[in-house]
Amino acid sequence: MSTPPKKTCRLCRKAKPLELFHRLHGSAALHPFCKPCLGTTVQQRFKERAVKRRVNKKECAQCAQELPLQMFHWLTASGTHHSYCRACHAAYMADRYRRLLAKRRTL
Repeated sequence: MSTPPKKTCRLCRKAKPLELFHRLHGSAALHPFCKPCLGTTVQQRFKERAVKRRVNKKECAQCAQELPLQMFHWLTASGTHHSYCRACHAAYMADRYRRLLAKRRTL
């Protein structure tokens, strides 16, 4: 009798039958993690992301106050909130506008 082919899971390091591994899309290759380990890993990552989403306060880098996330602009390109609160950002932009305007007048 021949033994069925096996593959070693990279996470639990146990040799398991090939049926316990997902096939990678578009190829004959198998996923490096077995199905039980992959399920556990996905659940852990989902829980970690949920905890990050529950954080609803952030400290402003300018005034060092801890404020609700609604007080920070959302940056679409980076997928995060701005480091300065809206009030500090507005003050910075007003000052920047005044400096640039004064610089143009001197030219």
